[in-house]
Amino acid sequence: MKNRILVLALLLIAFVVQAQGRRSGQSGIHAQYGYMPNSKDKDTVKGNSFMAIAGYNHVFGDKGFLGKAELFYMKNNVSYTGGQYLPYERYGLNISAGYSYEGLYPLFLNLYGGAFAGYEKVNNGDERDPLYNAQIPAKVKGFTYGLSGSAELELVLVRRLSLIANYTQFYDLQTKFSKSNYGIFGGLKYYIN
Repeated sequence: MKNRILVLALLLIAFVVQAQGRRSGQSGIHAQYGYMPNSKDKDTVKGNSFMAIAGYNHVFGDKGFLGKAELFYMKNNVSYTGGQYLPYERYGLNISAGYSYEGLYPLFLNLYGGAFAGYEKVNNGDERDPLYNAQIPAKVKGFTYGLSGSAELELVLVRRLSLIANYTQFYDLQTKFSKSNYGIFGGLKYYIN
């Protein structure tokens, strides 16, 4: 029995030593699905709201600096005149730089800040609102851009695979319909080298 415990302990130590931390130049891919909670704020979401993200991440040096590029798709409902909620979709690209605290291995604490650009469509591209059939005074589709930030927990499951959970805030600088929204995300990250 003691021999089995000793062998298991040695295998565990060897696994942890081999898997510990990240390496300079390491790259990975990740995918996340997010939920955007309902809000009473006039600029935000109501009803079914979700966001999907797929991206590439990279480790710069050995001091905890990170970068990521992500493609995203968001679908929710935004408030409009007369208590109406219009369907809203946005897809685009988010680029962020970040820092990781690795002192709690196998748990990493990652912080990111960046910018996004995308294409939005409000009211399914229809320029008239559904309740009054009135002309919507702002563009209902077109390009948009803004700022983003996220706080992420990354739990190393095995050598190259991590479970990730994060809170991400988007602040749109261009649109009239969805100035600020946030999501709570969960997903997986796989290191390819």
